[in-house]
Amino acid sequence: MRRLIYILIFLITVFSKDSIAQGGGAMSPKRAKQIEAIKIGFITRRLNLTPEESQNFWPVYNQYQDELNQLLQQKKQNRIANTDNPDKLVDDDFNFDSKILEVRKKYRREFSKSLSPEQIKSLYAAEREFREELIKQLRQRSN
Repeated sequence: MRRLIYILIFLITVFSKDSIAQGGGAMSPKRAKQIEAIKIGFITRRLNLTPEESQNFWPVYNQYQDELNQLLQQKKQNRIANTDNPDKLVDDDFNFDSKILEVRKKYRREFSKSLSPEQIKSLYAAEREFREELIKQLRQRSN
């Protein structure tokens, strides 16, 4: 039942009239913020965070997301810059993937300061489920 509610909230958000900016299908900042708010609610409910846990967890999680997003942006820019050199592209992809793994390991230790091992497991599962549902909805929408 809870999952159905999450999916409905997500669908309403995705299918509202403002969902895609006019610039070539890029997501508008407003839409990105809405999706981020839904993600925060989804993770908070999945982890069953108390107010105190939330207060300790979210600043760390936001730093984690910032570091991951920065690496992913760099990886994307690197891929664009190195389209003519496949060997370098593959090597650089491996290097970025290693850096991403190091960030994930670092923040797993940080998360353990405010979350139980079960909550950390649920966090990674919730992130994966949210991402899968988002991709599914975007694919359905593009068809």
